[in-house]
Amino acid sequence: MSSFDAVGSGIRFNDCLFTEPVPLINWTPPQCACLFVLLARDGNWAPKLFQPLRFGEFGNNLRGSLADDAARLATHAGPLFVAVLPMPFSSSAQRCELRDQLVWAYNPLYQRSAAPAQYDLVQKLDELEKKHDEQTTQFRLLLASINRLFEPLPEPPRRPIGFLPQIAKSS
Repeated sequence: MSSFDAVGSGIRFNDCLFTEPVPLINWTPPQCACLFVLLARDGNWAPKLFQPLRFGEFGNNLRGSLADDAARLATHAGPLFVAVLPMPFSSSAQRCELRDQLVWAYNPLYQRSAAPAQYDLVQKLDELEKKHDEQTTQFRLLLASINRLFEPLPEPPRRPIGFLPQIAKSS
């Protein structure tokens, strides 16, 4: 028995070990609250060849959300798969927080517009950085103009020190 057998099989997203993906048409919902991920086969993903399409929450009066998601994703080419992370004694807030972390980490194809608050923060941060750059430029120009005001005046040329031979005057 290898060390991997003791861990169990499944598909890992961040530190969460979801169940092994099963075809959506063969899947039966668990009796406890959980997170689910809808997956599609994709040869570019490793070590498992599944790309996450959507992360969602299941439980506490949310039993219809997976069917709704599957109906929306029915246009996706190829069969859909589902994997589950059981969270039996979790609150809805805990599941939502973990789901949002997974969405942020993996940016699933059908959930990219699901986190508008993050995009708003990114846009606000970009605006602040732009303002900061403009103000920094203005401040540097102001400092340069002030420095020009207080530059020392050039000194007049001095007479050389020491003996200077007299030049003979021609008459």
